[in-house]
Order: sequence, then C-alpha cells, then structure tokens
Amino acid sequence: MLPSAITLDGRRLYGINEVPTGQGSVREVRAKTVERVSFPSRRGARLAGVWHAGMAPAGVILCHGMESSKEGTKSVRLADTLATAGSHVLRFDFSYVGESDGEFADLTISGEVEDLAGAWQFARQRVDGPIGIVGSSLGGTVALLFAAAEPEVAAVATIAAVATPGRFARGLSASERQRWRTAGIYDLHGMRLRYGFLEDVERLDVIAAVERIRCPLLVTHGTADSVVPYGDAELIAAHARAPCEVRAYENADHRFSAEPLLDRLLGDIAAWMLPHLGLGLALRRADGPGA
Repeated sequence: MLPSAITLDGRRLYGINEVPTGQGSVREVRAKTVERVSFPSRRGARLAGVWHAGMAPAGVILCHGMESSKEGTKSVRLADTLATAGSHVLRFDFSYVGESDGEFADLTISGEVEDLAGAWQFARQRVDGPIGIVGSSLGGTVALLFAAAEPEVAAVATIAAVATPGRFARGLSASERQRWRTAGIYDLHGMRLRYGFLEDVERLDVIAAVERIRCPLLVTHGTADSVVPYGDAELIAAHARAPCEVRAYENADHRFSAEPLLDRLLGDIAAWMLPHLGLGLALRRADGPGA
C-alpha cells in the first residue's frame, strides 16, 4: 500500500504549493533510514538534500518543480514508497529554494541541470547499481536535459514536464524584453527573475535533447493541466527514440490536487520505475484490493 498522506505540523498536504519552503521538514515515516545531506552543485553552490537509504544497490533522484521543494508531497511520498521497496532515494532542493544556497531570481533551467549533475555525482558515490530520475514539472524538463547528456541514467519518469520552456516568455513585447534586459530583473507571472532566465529558455531545445535520450521514459500528465498543456507530453513522446510510455490522467490538474489521482500517479511511477532498477517488488495500489 502507498504511504498515507504525509503531515506537516499536523495538517494533511496534497498540492505542491501548500508545502512551506524551508520551514521545517515533513515528518518521516521511517526516520532511522533517513539522513540529511549536503553536496555541491556542479556549478559550486551548496545543495541540501534528504537521503533515504534502501537495501538494494539501486537509486532514484527526485527533482521538484519550480514552485516546490524537496519537502513537496510528491517527493516525500515517492521517496518513502521507493525506499520501502528497496531503492536508495535522494530528494534535494535546487539552488534557489529551501535549504540550498542561492536566490530564486537567479533561476535558470541550465543551472538546475548543473544542480542535478551534482546530485547525480553524490548519489553515484553511494550507489553502485542503476540510478533513475523522477522529475515534476520544470524538474521533469531538467531530468530530460540531464539524461540526454548522461548515458548511465537507467530510466526517467516525468510528471507534467515542460517540453517548450520558451513558453515562459511567450507574449512578451519587444519593449518588455528590452525593459527586462535593461533592468536586469523582471516580474514574470508573479516571479522576479533575472534576464539570464529569458536568455536560457529561448536557447534551450528540450525536444532535441529528448531525441538523444537512450534510457526508457515514462511521461505522465494530467489532461486538465492549465499550467503545462497535455500536448507537451505528446510532443515529448513523438520525439522520443528510446522506449517511451505516455500515461494520461483524466481530469488531473497540474498539481494532481485530487487525492485519488495523486495516489494513482505515485503508484504508477513507483511500479514503472522499480523494474528498471532491477527491483521487481509488486506494489499494492492504495485504491485496489487489499488496500
């Protein structure tokens, strides 16, 4: 059975944006197997993480979304489920949130790829066997970009991954772009970001990266996602040259706010990932027989 919803300060958490960043940690179900760690990003920043020790020589790295953290509901529940099944798991804060160094305004997708590279190096020092990656939203984009350059990645699962990051700046007029360039910082959809973010999203080609990935892919997406359209999942799948499976979740929004849909999503990802790590443990679904 999947773990029940994790609580923080006594309340149940379901949406990724309900999780306070850097205000204490979610209560761990198996505290004896959990270790707080820190390690450098490949670009030098100090990153904070939580290591869930498993019994098997395999691991999974979890990448949170743009407005979440390592304490997000998806990350915490997936880490517990995968570790219970035997895998080591690393969930960590990218360098602009939570307990890691850095300021949100300095966010770039390429910088997050460098952060994931640091997490990969840290995990590889502890795990001799296969390592998979799960990424949510922008974290899914980061996972795809990293896997395109790292042939040792065993498998990648994404949740509502962004296939066309240039969408963040779509609709900006020439004068708005110039204002951003001149001021050096801009309020983009309520997020204050430096000009480097615009340069980065317009330069990146996620689809070209997907074509270079050689490990198996699981692409999950809600059909009612109003933040990242479901079409991004179809675009990723259309260009994947590695084995790729797409799973659509009817009526699921970007955050998988409905608990039954979230339970199903997390169970599906764990059940797909584990065999790719050499772990064949069958997981019982939270809504299935014997739950």
